[in-house]
Amino acid sequence: MGGAGVTVALAGLVLGDFVLVRRNRLAPGVPLSVFEALAELQWAMLLAGLAALLLFSIKPGRRQAAAGMLLIVLLVLALLGFSGSAAAELSEAGGSFTRVSIGSSMWLALFGLFIVLTDMVGRARLGLVGNVLLAVGFVAGLAFSALAGAYHFLSPVLEFISHRDRFFAELGNHLFITSLSIGLAAAIGLPLGLLIFKYRSPRASVFAVLNIVQTVPSLALFGLLIAPLAFISGEWPLLRSLGVRGIGWAPAVIALTLYGLLPIVRNTFAGFAAVDKAVMEVGRGMGMGPLQIFARVELPIAAPIILNGLRIACVQNIGNTAVASLIGAGGFGIFIFQGLGQSAIDLVLLGTIPTIALALCADSLFQIAMQFFRSGGS
Repeated sequence: MGGAGVTVALAGLVLGDFVLVRRNRLAPGVPLSVFEALAELQWAMLLAGLAALLLFSIKPGRRQAAAGMLLIVLLVLALLGFSGSAAAELSEAGGSFTRVSIGSSMWLALFGLFIVLTDMVGRARLGLVGNVLLAVGFVAGLAFSALAGAYHFLSPVLEFISHRDRFFAELGNHLFITSLSIGLAAAIGLPLGLLIFKYRSPRASVFAVLNIVQTVPSLALFGLLIAPLAFISGEWPLLRSLGVRGIGWAPAVIALTLYGLLPIVRNTFAGFAAVDKAVMEVGRGMGMGPLQIFARVELPIAAPIILNGLRIACVQNIGNTAVASLIGAGGFGIFIFQGLGQSAIDLVLLGTIPTIALALCADSLFQIAMQFFRSGGS
């Protein structure tokens, strides 16, 4: 797996377009390869780094995998930094309206490095503290480079500068809709999952309904909620004053709550079903009551599986919130669909990259929490 990832990264870097140079944000791009866009020392460093990574990916062992993970972090920072320096030089040569975008070779290289990283994480077994330190180091390096202006002339960064106030407003909208929908889904799904674990009769019906909801396309479900919410808003002025209308955040939150129920309910049921009855008998033998057994035996064992369901629902809702902008809910989807309408790919990236980053952050936080519970909280 690691060798294949390095091959993808190397082939993409050498054969693809490293950057695209446009006369303005809407003009067609002129592709430049990594050898045309970067200085000789820069592209030689990248190729040497990938060659070293190939050696680390071939050789088994925890030390080699850990060194490979550190090298991947350095390579990603180098790729971004070198593309930023190339953008600065090309923008200075082309004039103030020139836009420099990341090309296909950069995306393929990042994708290949991600494949290698997923392979090496399992081999290195750095543990919770090691993985967190590596992630913090990467984010710190990224933040330092950004504050130093290393990415200032990249076209997506210029779009961010142009839409700075709107960006942070939509970040708040995106987080609000996602957090509220996940909170409601957890408040409904956790007790419901426990209920169908305790009582067999409603189990099939509950899963059947949730499976049907999951198959409805998100945009269709948003549309189905417009008419009833518009009617309710007209009949109840208090709800209308709170912002509950046929369009806006209300239908988005309701739909995303429904989408989040299936993974939460399913994993809650699976988590409690995974508790060995013999362990519960040991608890009873120690004099524990039903509530003590639930809190000190069942819940700690089921927690990693339950958290995995919450992780799936959260990552899913972060992505679906982008679609909710089509019904006036806001969020990063605003930039995605505006960019599509204007044929401005960098504006699309301004909405896409933060959405992916939020999903990865949420996934990482839940993974850390799951690892904490698997280790017994130590």
